[in-house]
Amino acid sequence: MRIRFRGPSGGGLLELADDATVAQLLLALRAETGSGPIAVKFGWPLQTLAADQGDLRVRELGLQRENLTVVPLESVEQQPAVVAHPAADSGIAELDAQLAANLSYGSGEDVKADMPESRTTLVLRVMPDDGDCMFSAVGGALGGLIPLGASSGSNEYTPATLRRMVVDAIREDPLRFDANFLGDPPDKYCRRLLDGMWGGGIELSILSEIFRVEIRSVDVQTGTAYHFGEQQDYDEFCIVIYSGIHYDRVAEVTSEGAMSMVEFDVTRWNTVGNESILERTQEICQILRDRHYYTNVSELVVVCNQCQEVLQGNKAITQHARLTGHSGVTEIVDST
Repeated sequence: MRIRFRGPSGGGLLELADDATVAQLLLALRAETGSGPIAVKFGWPLQTLAADQGDLRVRELGLQRENLTVVPLESVEQQPAVVAHPAADSGIAELDAQLAANLSYGSGEDVKADMPESRTTLVLRVMPDDGDCMFSAVGGALGGLIPLGASSGSNEYTPATLRRMVVDAIREDPLRFDANFLGDPPDKYCRRLLDGMWGGGIELSILSEIFRVEIRSVDVQTGTAYHFGEQQDYDEFCIVIYSGIHYDRVAEVTSEGAMSMVEFDVTRWNTVGNESILERTQEICQILRDRHYYTNVSELVVVCNQCQEVLQGNKAITQHARLTGHSGVTEIVDST
């Protein structure tokens, strides 16, 4: 299996055996980074691998799906105890300005692609960066559809509702959705999903089956389109855009005045005769790629220029500035 990592000197890709343990992972990371003792952080909010987890399999913790952040322990041990800094507000303001100028990819709200053949416009509907983005993006395209096995549908499917539907589908078919398929024991996977774990390809495939609609997910960074439910000959499809760890929805609007009126969005299309929708989505992805939109604020990893602490995400960076008064950071760029 392949695992992506980042550290103070940059990022890389690690090759490990499918049955590798956490202890083997740590040894490999130390060899790759040339570091001594390290801490490995993962997930969002960041969690740290514990010393007593060495015998666990990497797959048991779902680490093969994570971007790992490597922190040399020397830099952690040498840091003094931190207390709230009384003059930190100015540091936070300075930090915010620096992030906006140097690290932000800008808003996606104004990204669009004109469709002269239908005199409409394809637009990007940006989802909140709250851990529910995939479910919000897909849910906004499912209104009016009737779930498999139900007698009626809904005009709105909330992330909580969709999470529960996916969990029910997994529990109803344990032979199909086993640990090999999920990467975790089914009960553990379901608990994590209900507790707010981010959705991805597994959830998209299940929701495609539940609502009998093809879901096309287009990767901003590569431009690749992944078709969930393509072989099922569903009548309609919807499109979401994936920018690394975040999902947004694509919608068609009929006039300039409807740009800000989500209630009038067209979010599903017939699978026959609408090839231009995917083509225009690719144009949107090119615009986003030019803006470096796939560098999401929540996955941003930086090192503090003053104390060398590695931080992930805008919240962690701001909190660090508030506690220490430090304001200079340098982005750790993933070179893979």
